[in-house]
Amino acid sequence: MTWRRTAPWVILVITLFAIFIDLPRKTVHLDCARINMPGCDLRSTLGLDLQGGVRVTLQITPQSGAKITDQQVEVARNILEKRVAGIGVSEPQVRTEVAGDGTQRIVVEVPGVSNPQQVRDLVGSTGQLQFLDPQGQTLSEGQDVKQLITDGTVKVLFDGSQIESDTVAPDADRGGAIGVSFTLKDQGRTTWCDFTTANVGKPGPIALDGKVITTPTIQSAICAGQTIITVGRGADAEVQRTNLYNTLRFGALPVSLSEAGVAQVAPTLGANFLIQALIAGAVGLVLVLFFMIAYYRLPGVLAALALIFYTLVVYAIFRLIGVTLTLAGVAAFILSIGMAVDANILIFERMKEEIRAGKTLGPAIEAGFNRAWSSILDSNVSSLLVAGWLYWQGTTAVRGFALVLIVGVLVSMFSAVTVTRTMLRYVVRTDWGRRLELYHVER
Repeated sequence: MTWRRTAPWVILVITLFAIFIDLPRKTVHLDCARINMPGCDLRSTLGLDLQGGVRVTLQITPQSGAKITDQQVEVARNILEKRVAGIGVSEPQVRTEVAGDGTQRIVVEVPGVSNPQQVRDLVGSTGQLQFLDPQGQTLSEGQDVKQLITDGTVKVLFDGSQIESDTVAPDADRGGAIGVSFTLKDQGRTTWCDFTTANVGKPGPIALDGKVITTPTIQSAICAGQTIITVGRGADAEVQRTNLYNTLRFGALPVSLSEAGVAQVAPTLGANFLIQALIAGAVGLVLVLFFMIAYYRLPGVLAALALIFYTLVVYAIFRLIGVTLTLAGVAAFILSIGMAVDANILIFERMKEEIRAGKTLGPAIEAGFNRAWSSILDSNVSSLLVAGWLYWQGTTAVRGFALVLIVGVLVSMFSAVTVTRTMLRYVVRTDWGRRLELYHVER
């Protein structure tokens, strides 16, 4: 089956799926807690500037009394930003501050979170993992063992620095309990092998930031280095596993943190700005559609339909990949609408040139798309390169703008070239669709 025959069905399926994704969950009456369906539990997330969120202020204190360096503070900030982003939050604001008394702080602002306590637990943890030898002591989950480690009652075999960070992954044991698996480095592997070999049938507790998180019974010697830390079952265990995974994956903080305050963040701009931006976008879209239809007539109508398809698909992608819409992102979305129309204008002008040169309608349409493709490709690749650089090097707000622009450019290429072309091919097969006056061409 050729692409010409399959393209209409592909476009139809994409359109229906996008509409399903775009509809609010209450509208489609889905109980997402009971069913497991792609696109079921989706929502649009607004940024701190439009919706507000949660602010956690952390005071920095040096470990072991050492002096805090600017490099340590920046490393800690980067780790916290990656941890928060790892729980599915887009565009967290993580910055460093110096208080009036000279103490250094890290401020974490997270938009639209449903579980503020998860954020507090994640950023409040330094992430120092310790494999323990209880030395005859009976340890329980949640027990604080800092003092026992200090006075030598409990021995630390090795810490989280012996974990290969790129091997950290969510996992589950044979009993169905979920957890996080990882592989140990050579030194940790040897130490763990010796300990588990000598302590089969005894507990091998593991602590995080001085608190025991699991006390598994050693079933057999573990010498391959592959280890799993289980956290239990259920929804709470899922949250614990996500926090543990992000903590281990992005490493321990080089400084100690203490929570200095938690507060709700009010929108820096407010919902009124979002409404104004959406109104401006809607007015701009209507004007663009009016111009396309008035100037290009039938092709303009088809371009308008392709633009509606483009808008539905882009918004669906935003919801699927969890884009947080800030005012900058909304501006990029509106900008990309104009870029989507630009490709259609190039195609239609080329098509009109071919008709004036004496070609019939069908060959003129194909030639118009083929000849305009190189210009469309060059302009869109240039936009993608610039947006890619902004995403790579930019701050959080700039990266949000760049991501929205990248998605818009990619979808616009598909809608302008494939969707409009497919509709034109079907129209010219009809008697009324071959009337030259519908294409606004003066020979």
